[in-house]
Amino acid sequence: MSRTVAVYRESARDIPLLAEMDVVVIGGGPSGVAAAVTAAEQGMKTLIVERYGFFGGMTVAGLSGTICGLFSSSLKHPLERIVDGFAGRFVDMLKRKGGIAEPFPFGHTALCVHDPLVWKEAADALIRNAGVHVLFHTLFVEPIMDGDRIVGIIVENKDGRSAITGNVFVDASGDGDVAAKSGAPVMFGKDGFVQFPTMIFRMGQVDWTLAARVSPAEVEAMIDEEVQAGRYELPRRHIYLLPMPHGREALVNATRIARPGNGVINGTNAADLTWSEFEGRRQIREYARFLQQRVPGFAEAYVIDSAVQIGIRQTRTILGEYVLANDDIMNARKFERAVARSAWPIEAHGKDVKIVYVDDDYYEIPFDVMLPQKVEQLITAGRCISAEHEALASARVTAQCFEEGMAAGYAAYTAVTERVSPKRVDVGSVRAFMIARGAKL
Repeated sequence: MSRTVAVYRESARDIPLLAEMDVVVIGGGPSGVAAAVTAAEQGMKTLIVERYGFFGGMTVAGLSGTICGLFSSSLKHPLERIVDGFAGRFVDMLKRKGGIAEPFPFGHTALCVHDPLVWKEAADALIRNAGVHVLFHTLFVEPIMDGDRIVGIIVENKDGRSAITGNVFVDASGDGDVAAKSGAPVMFGKDGFVQFPTMIFRMGQVDWTLAARVSPAEVEAMIDEEVQAGRYELPRRHIYLLPMPHGREALVNATRIARPGNGVINGTNAADLTWSEFEGRRQIREYARFLQQRVPGFAEAYVIDSAVQIGIRQTRTILGEYVLANDDIMNARKFERAVARSAWPIEAHGKDVKIVYVDDDYYEIPFDVMLPQKVEQLITAGRCISAEHEALASARVTAQCFEEGMAAGYAAYTAVTERVSPKRVDVGSVRAFMIARGAKL
């Protein structure tokens, strides 16, 4: 029996022009903030569009709560900070505000846990001091194209729909929304498989003097024991318990959100996102109960809150002028056109968490992975860059997003002032700018 699908045709409408800009950034996560601040500080009339009422992207809305990718990786040598530039600037600002903890061990490397409110405040200060125009609570709807050239975007918020024109656009949406709708070719994981998302939460009243004595392996053994006994439903055994800067709180990265039978969650699909939010909150209570009853230091702990939204690790990635390959990571490849370096491991969240380290070396990320094919005047930055599935599982983290954003912001400035496509920008000048501001390239 066939079913008729109704189609409602929207009436033609005039969309008012809201603003004419030099640079327009879509998405206010680490890469978007870095891009907007960098472009504005070079004198560009810059606008950033963000769907929430705050900056931070997955690190704040998704409560990933950590800055990963800052440090070297080794079992033989002391760790050093190998990424600075905009990432270093932001971390130092968080330190001055008391909003970031000391480096915390993560396998062969380390990460820094931050306070989400202080992250928002630091981003607010940088954005406002740079004179960036901001539209919070605003959704990107579609691009305005002139052939293969993006010349504007349609946005929608409480005021209705409006148009914004610009010379260069930075897609920092995380999902490659602008690139995909502009006609750029995109990829979706590995044969349609993307990393599973996580609903992260915070717990208060944690006794870290006790909790710090328990190893991750011991926690995994407890999970195995309880699951086999049928006392808990805990789909993920390799979990992260991280001390927050305030001393008595824990950031808990534990849940694994997948459809029954390990079905993939599509983070660009509203039905999948909706199901994930329900499932994530259900799993939070189960993991919290386990921690309270089994893990030393959590007996008196309680759930403070959950992330604003499900934490997405991977959706669309562009097919760029270069695709960062898995072998580039494993062989610690360097590039003449590099704009970031990383020693963060391949951290792939599937049925299990698989981690492959890049020890005693680092790889680099070339500018070309930020340039989508078939579209002009568009730069991507953040987790939608052009990369193979496993490579993205390393390159997607916060420190590298900051550096890509910095590169995008300066490349946008150069493209506007020299009246060229971002694909024709002298990457050497981008690198020189970044190095002069602390980037290690």
